[in-house]
Amino acid sequence: MIAFPSMLIYPAKNAGMKVPEDADNYDPNEFPHFHVFCTVQIGAPHPYAGCHFDNAKIIAALSDKEIKEITYEELMDNGFQIGYSK
Repeated sequence: MIAFPSMLIYPAKNAGMKVPEDADNYDPNEFPHFHVFCTVQIGAPHPYAGCHFDNAKIIAALSDKEIKEITYEELMDNGFQIGYSK
């Protein structure tokens, strides 16, 4: 489980997301991909080690328009994975 936004900086950068210098104090409108990534990923259980790296790629692939309109269900349909493994 990821507990702090700063823990998501490396996976986000690795996926090609624009990330803030201060992960705890940033404008969500300037970093919408990072904001959605943090909002959905922080506090969520990981079904497998490293899933946050795969999830970062899914978020990073979304357009600027898509990231502002996507729903939680649509993220899951795109392959975003959180929760416990079965």
